Amino acid sequence: MAQAKDDSAQPTPADEVPEEIVVEEDEIVVEEAPTTESATATATLTDEKVESPLAGERVVYVSTPTPPKPHSNRIVGSLLALAGTLVFAVGYGLVGAAYIALTGSTLGFGDFITDAIFWIPVLFFTIGFVLVAVLVNRAAWWVHVLSSLLVAFITYFGSIGMLLLVHQIAGSSVGFIATAFSPFVIAATIVAREVSIWVGLLISRRGTRLTARNRAEREAFDAEQKASDGATAPAA
Repeated sequence: MAQAKDDSAQPTPADEVPEEIVVEEDEIVVEEAPTTESATATATLTDEKVESPLAGERVVYVSTPTPPKPHSNRIVGSLLALAGTLVFAVGYGLVGAAYIALTGSTLGFGDFITDAIFWIPVLFFTIGFVLVAVLVNRAAWWVHVLSSLLVAFITYFGSIGMLLLVHQIAGSSVGFIATAFSPFVIAATIVAREVSIWVGLLISRRGTRLTARNRAEREAFDAEQKASDGATAPAA
């Protein structure tokens, strides 16, 4: 009886609880066999040596020499032309005053220098002379002598046209003839040509110096380039 009781007290295999086997994810290692393509690609990248066509060569950047820029006389020439406007205004005013004094005109000098007959020729002389100074640039004096005709032309016909508009007689042939043969307009034209000739002499002198300077700088640049080409030719 005691033996039977002991046997019944022992647990049967059916009553035993099986232990859980826990496998952590980090312990699972899955190795993949390399495929033929990856092995071929690896072998290609490893075995082949990529060579650059510029390997071992040094790239040298050489700047192209810039020729010297010619010096212009336009800005200074325009400033001298504006200074010539003052000379023209004084000269034209003196000629007008002399005409008034000699002819005993009822037009006083104060009325003359404040009238359109004075300021309109001054305006067109300024336009014509500055235009010529810009166009001729570094030209010689004889060019200014010829260009003075253009200044006189602009002063004369510009003054006639503007005076006709100011006096509202643009359509009148009598008004045109009276303005065209006005002593003041003719005097302004003569003074305009003379002033542009002699002030043009100053402009042309500076232009001549600039021309010589530009030539010297260009010759020095060409000589330097020739010497540089001769020095690099044997090395090549």
